[in-house]
Amino acid sequence: MKSLLVAAAFLAGVAPALGEMKVMIPMRDGTNLSTYINCPIIGEKKKTIIFDTSPYGHDGSEEMAAAFATALGPEDYCSVRQDMRGSGDSIQGQDFSIWRTQANDSYDTFKWLAGQPWSNGEIYQCGGSADGIASIMSWPEHPPALKKQFIMWASINAHQLTYPGGAFRNRLITHWFHHFPGQTQRLIDVAKEHEAPGPYWNPVNITDRCDEINFPAVFLGGWYDIFTKGNINAYECYKKSGKPTYLIMESCGHCIAKDCPIYLVTDARTEIAFVTAVDVFAGRTPPSEIRNITFFVMGAGNKDSTYIDPFAPGNYWTSVDDWPVFNPVKFYMNTGGVLSTQQMDTPATQSFLYDPTNPVPTIGGNNLEMACGAKDQQNTSSKHRADVLDFTSDILKEDFAITGPLVATLYVSSNCTDTDFTAKLTHVHPDGRAILINDGIIRMRWRHGTRDGINPQLMTPNEIYEIKVSLWNTSFIFPKGHQFRVSISSSNYPRFDANPNNGKPIMNNTGPIIFAENTLHMGHQYASYFTMPVVTQEQLPRVNWNAVMDKWLDDRPDSYRLALDMFRRGKMSKAKQAAFPTLPTDEL
Repeated sequence: MKSLLVAAAFLAGVAPALGEMKVMIPMRDGTNLSTYINCPIIGEKKKTIIFDTSPYGHDGSEEMAAAFATALGPEDYCSVRQDMRGSGDSIQGQDFSIWRTQANDSYDTFKWLAGQPWSNGEIYQCGGSADGIASIMSWPEHPPALKKQFIMWASINAHQLTYPGGAFRNRLITHWFHHFPGQTQRLIDVAKEHEAPGPYWNPVNITDRCDEINFPAVFLGGWYDIFTKGNINAYECYKKSGKPTYLIMESCGHCIAKDCPIYLVTDARTEIAFVTAVDVFAGRTPPSEIRNITFFVMGAGNKDSTYIDPFAPGNYWTSVDDWPVFNPVKFYMNTGGVLSTQQMDTPATQSFLYDPTNPVPTIGGNNLEMACGAKDQQNTSSKHRADVLDFTSDILKEDFAITGPLVATLYVSSNCTDTDFTAKLTHVHPDGRAILINDGIIRMRWRHGTRDGINPQLMTPNEIYEIKVSLWNTSFIFPKGHQFRVSISSSNYPRFDANPNNGKPIMNNTGPIIFAENTLHMGHQYASYFTMPVVTQEQLPRVNWNAVMDKWLDDRPDSYRLALDMFRRGKMSKAKQAAFPTLPTDEL
């Protein structure tokens, strides 16, 4: 009998609340997206939907939605997860759209879900990584049902994440597309064919539509994450809504497991975000200790990065109403490898030969699909490579705290019409270790930016250009007795593709490969410098997260504790089955 009722409901275009089921939701272009619904058989009350859409298959995306539904109460919430267009059971002859169709797909999906008899018409969306990007791209069509979002490790601008500074993010993009068997090479080619910003990327860049957002959101990012800048930009965009908006910046992001230093990996790295998001979804105010922006203030670890250096400052959580107002201190690059607040009066230059067939190897950083995080850069220093220029500060007489954007302002020239310039900031220990904080790149033909309407402009050989290399953002305290170093070069491979210096688009660039003689100008009117966002430690008040967590659990229903355990230990599927009774498949 139940099977007949379900069949009749599907024919009528609705899905009954019968535990767990799979439906194919129609889109406006005739595509059907595979969607899995977990709705508990508890009472007659209409339910709010916790929604996640993913390219990784429903078995992965169900976990976060199920954890939230468990915390908030299965009598009031359903979890729904969907295979994104071009993935899982939603392929149907189409490739992954690189999120370009997500606004329309989400609108159509939410309209269908909100119209079901078991739905109260409200949808709370959650997602991490690719799912998080999909969440950001879900609201531009203004689906009425979308009321709140929780977004982990994601970017608001897909072109920026693919071409930061105009350089193709080689390893991340080419390897990530292997998640789409049979589509991989086509997707790589599409990304390379659309090197320039413009109409292709506009559907996945919503930075100019921030004033249209009208709902609360919680963001989780990471200082060593692949989306650090895009994550921060997303928060800044959403907070313009005037609705409750929170940002949590932990240390590692996608850089986890063996690569992120063990001393930076703590339970709190995701717990704070989960606690905040559950309260926002439940209509509660998060604990008073959790302000608008909560972030991990990084510091030094021991020699093998297995635990916190007990004598070093930093390595704690802080929470503030807004970003600390920093003092932008300029450190000039001077001859002799000196990095100083004093600018040279006389002009000087340092040149190096950049060979695209022998690029500086990537060692750590904001990566995925390769080694990432706070890695030692000694083997890529000027002591080992002639194509790297190192500039090191004096030994610090006091602890030195920074929080904010990192920018290298360089005056450069080249004998080529196109080349790259890279910058790294490292923490230099007394024993010689140079631990990476952040890095960045500029492809010179995109030196004027990568926004819609900007075209590539080649260099005039030997002409001097001012460029600003963004190394994204960080929060770090350098200990007294240590130093910091800025390193300039022209490659960082395979994090970025090695520029052949011929000025041609990257798609089907068959040569020639040109050796570039690149020059950094210093002193007088061409004084290259690095801007440090200097703050005081008083601006970074310590939060005792363990005490906050204990109080939060004491003040919340028991379901919150179960959901937090699911979130911590990755036992979502097992706990979900207990929270959401399901019918045998022969009755669906």
